[in-house]
Amino acid sequence: MSHLLFTTPLFISTLFYIFFFFVILVIVGGLISKYLMRRVFNRMQDNMNQHYDRQQSSKKEGKVTIEYDRDKKGKKQYKRDQGEYIDYEEVDE
Repeated sequence: MSHLLFTTPLFISTLFYIFFFFVILVIVGGLISKYLMRRVFNRMQDNMNQHYDRQQSSKKEGKVTIEYDRDKKGKKQYKRDQGEYIDYEEVDE
């Protein structure tokens, strides 16, 4: 009697609807995620272009500017535990 349950039209149609629902969910989910990712990347690109344009427009042509890293300002280039710094001189032969 239990094998009769799996061959009923109601059970088979239910399995078909569940399978169809998941296929549609994957297709629609893929399209929505592609749209959202494209939108996010376009926004990021627009923000970067605006930042670049703003930075370029603030500088005049021919003007030299020196920019320092704020994080590295005032720090030593070597540490004491790395050893002693030795200044070598070139010898001409």
